[in-house]
Amino acid sequence: MTQVTIREIQGQEMLQVMHWLPGYALQSSPPMPDKAKREEQLTQRGAAYMALFEDENAVACMANTAMTQNVRGKLFAAGGIWDVATHPAARRKGYARQLLTRLLATVREKGQPFSCLYPFRESFYERMGYVSWPQPRQVQCDPAALHPLLTKDLGGEVELVQFEQGYDTYRRYLRQLQPGIHGMALFDGQDQAPHNNFWLALARVDGELTGVMAYNLRGKRPTEYTLRAIRFYYHTSRGKYLLLSWIARHIDQAREVEIWLPPCERPETWWADINIVPQSIFRAPMSRIVDLAQLGGMEVGAGRFAAAVRDPLCPWNEGTWQFEAVDGRLQVSTARQADCELHIQGLTALVYGTHDPTDFEIRGWGNPPPNIQQVMRTMFPPKQPYLHEYF
Repeated sequence: MTQVTIREIQGQEMLQVMHWLPGYALQSSPPMPDKAKREEQLTQRGAAYMALFEDENAVACMANTAMTQNVRGKLFAAGGIWDVATHPAARRKGYARQLLTRLLATVREKGQPFSCLYPFRESFYERMGYVSWPQPRQVQCDPAALHPLLTKDLGGEVELVQFEQGYDTYRRYLRQLQPGIHGMALFDGQDQAPHNNFWLALARVDGELTGVMAYNLRGKRPTEYTLRAIRFYYHTSRGKYLLLSWIARHIDQAREVEIWLPPCERPETWWADINIVPQSIFRAPMSRIVDLAQLGGMEVGAGRFAAAVRDPLCPWNEGTWQFEAVDGRLQVSTARQADCELHIQGLTALVYGTHDPTDFEIRGWGNPPPNIQQVMRTMFPPKQPYLHEYF
């Protein structure tokens, strides 16, 4: 009989497993990804790696990287799960579920009450307790529409540096923005972007950094390049328009601009005749609560309710819990009597603000009656979370 075991992997064993299984399952092959480059990536990411074994053979794996995440105004520890892969001969055996169940227990032990990932299929992870977020925006436009900005005095300047050269400045700016962006998560270590593949534009006004843009130029020949900005952040109007004017300086070099943006952005309003064309982007992220006992402290509206929580993958969450606003902050405690039933998906959707509680019964996420739904809306008003990190 086959013996199935799950354990953390490290060193050469980790490098071998995490090169082979994700390389086959998540990338075009053959050939397999360059092993030396892959090993360099894996050793730099500071992740915890876990694998499931049939006897002595690793047949499934996944990784978790520690992050800090803003959830309704409080910074929490969180984990980003990535490189979930199963050998084709071991699929349809429930191994991914077993491995994820074990990993979520480890995430809880590490004090990370939230888990995020980018799904290969949303319905699979929804069954595991995860809830979908709004999709980040990817928009395209003709840089020529921004030409009038070149005649305006914006009272600042843009510095161009290679990404690695400006990386520390860039990360400090992200830390500055994070407390104001719901859902924004930053890795505890370095991000996973290929730094040498991007330029960094730093917008400053009176010496203060007001915006950053990470971009590259790709195409068959000059004048027909695409300027592709995978990061576009600002906290003042001047910062935004300084970055847009920098894009306008590439009118004779780039025929098209592609910008990745949070879902709350409205780039069609930035300038007249900009003619934004929306496109699909990287998969929308999903998240779930891992340990609801650690949710206290986030900003909520007035109210109180109790729910019988259902969470088969994280049984420590099951039971009757009270959620109450105390001085504008969430307080979580056990309760004797429930006002409704909530599956972990429904509670996660409330916390992140992604779904109205009227959806819960139809989605199979709970049964709050109308009066409790209104309390939930007041305590957890709708929001558009944005993750930032890609993994």
